[in-house]
Amino acid sequence: MTSRNRSLLLLHGVVVIFGFTGILGKLISIDAEPLVFWRVTLGGVSTAAFLWLRSRWGSWTMSNVIRAGAVGWVVAAHWVTFFASIKTSSVGLALTMLATAPLFVSMIEPVVFRRAIAWREMVVAAVVFVGIAMVFQAERNQMLGMILGLVSAILAAIFGTINGVLVQRHDPIQLSAVELLAASVGMAIWLGVQGEFDVSLILLSASDWIWILLLAVVATSFAFMVSIQVLEHLTPFESAMAINLEPIYAIVLAYLLFNERFSPGFYVGAALVIGAIFVDTWLRASPREKEMPTRDPQ
Repeated sequence: MTSRNRSLLLLHGVVVIFGFTGILGKLISIDAEPLVFWRVTLGGVSTAAFLWLRSRWGSWTMSNVIRAGAVGWVVAAHWVTFFASIKTSSVGLALTMLATAPLFVSMIEPVVFRRAIAWREMVVAAVVFVGIAMVFQAERNQMLGMILGLVSAILAAIFGTINGVLVQRHDPIQLSAVELLAASVGMAIWLGVQGEFDVSLILLSASDWIWILLLAVVATSFAFMVSIQVLEHLTPFESAMAINLEPIYAIVLAYLLFNERFSPGFYVGAALVIGAIFVDTWLRASPREKEMPTRDPQ
């Protein structure tokens, strides 16, 4: 097997793991806030430990730490709303709403980078909004979960756009570690203000601890590092197309594991949302990105 094919296989495995994040969120019995606290804390510590063992920590100024830390707080808010969406509705609905994040990126990028909105982006936005409206109409009894999912997607678009700038200045794994550790501090403060930063955070069931460890170490630190590593042999276009499959994998997993069933309107709306994002990703990529040869040491 060539390095490129192995990287493609690894990437799709990572995307399945990303899709499994929603499943773990459903399996863990604690509320979204303490769940996110443990995810970012254990994920940040394990990522920082990896960097320390590899002697890959660089120097960070206080201003850079503050900038990355602020993004980390947005990441924490994104995950809180994402898991709250799952717990108040379903995995399939939460992931479908999260799939709209690229739409919001297309709205935020023109403001950040001071460029005009392309006509293609407006067409994609219109299709996605039609899909969202169909999902809302079909599953209106789960309205709160869908709204939380959309908020989560907006927050993902915000930190994703900012990280697109920061990753040009910092090693992505170091950046991830700083953001996760900052998110941990932010969640600790939030739980403290709510009067929930106490011994109950530790007194969890054995099954919750197992799922939390899998979520933090495998679905956060490991999956993130592998998703970066495979880019040595894959184009950004190939990576983006694979990651767009996450909601599909999640819906299938939830169907098999939790017997999640939806009305036909949901599946039509979800297909419009996910399909529009696929088309947008394809149109955004230049021919060079799609066809660029990758290095293969074999």
